[in-house]
Amino acid sequence: MNGKNKYKFMAAVTGLFLLPFLILSRHFIFGEAELQKNDTLRYLELRTTTGAGIISNVLNLNYSLSRLAGARAVSGAKQIKEQLAGKVKENPFIYSELALLGSGGAELGRYSADRSVKTRLEYSKSQVFLEAKQTLSPAGAVEYGEYTPPALVLAEPLLKNGSAPSYYLAGRLSLAYVGEVVRLMGRNSYGNFGLVDMGGQVIADSMNMSIIEPGLKAPAEVVKMLSLAGERDTPNFASEVFFRGRVFLVSVSNVGGSKWWIYEMMDSVEIPTRKGSSWAWRVVVSGILLILIFSAVTYSLALYWLKDNT
Repeated sequence: MNGKNKYKFMAAVTGLFLLPFLILSRHFIFGEAELQKNDTLRYLELRTTTGAGIISNVLNLNYSLSRLAGARAVSGAKQIKEQLAGKVKENPFIYSELALLGSGGAELGRYSADRSVKTRLEYSKSQVFLEAKQTLSPAGAVEYGEYTPPALVLAEPLLKNGSAPSYYLAGRLSLAYVGEVVRLMGRNSYGNFGLVDMGGQVIADSMNMSIIEPGLKAPAEVVKMLSLAGERDTPNFASEVFFRGRVFLVSVSNVGGSKWWIYEMMDSVEIPTRKGSSWAWRVVVSGILLILIFSAVTYSLALYWLKDNT
């Protein structure tokens, strides 16, 4: 066999083995990438679900007005006032202002952490009070200020033995503490971790965009996921989102007992490379090298076995 035929033979053998191997390797690599993407989505879902549970506990422990009143909620107005005043004095960082209202909305007592504030919210005319009075259940809304952290304006009836409420609790509670908890949970995020209200406005996020622009609307990718979660009536949802030619991984989880959502989103190109990826490429490269070596071995065996001995 002359020199040219020698290389043609080796190239043919290499091609015959290399083509199916590369096709299989392509499926292998892309399959491994899909597994990594799905693993990342499950990880994001675990983080948002855990975060939603933590925020739910924080709200129940620190932002429930009936819990603040405690056992004195069934007592008279004097005891309730004492309890509210003590809570504001004890933790002014959260309880910016607490108030006791009568059954018709008349203000019976108001206790503010910062007495220098001149603007006073009329709780009896607020939407949250009207909603609480109509539904006989707690109602709240997030208030955004330019130079202050978001605040939660609440109104809650004090019910006793199923009768009509004699009193309502109301107040403005700072969400600065909730914001710090969210930022702490999102510290190790590969993308953006945050908390949004029912209107899709960011209460707090790990990138501190909510501090720069209070009341900022959540990213379009997150809004889309919230819409899908609402359509499917599910408290947790994680999926890929295609937006402006890019692929984002987004997970949202509802904060139990509220209409708030924890979200985490990241660009798919920022998925951290794991050892499995480099291992998969090593397998492919090793296979290609083995095919090249076996092609040369095949040529040598062909010369040895098929040569004309006559």
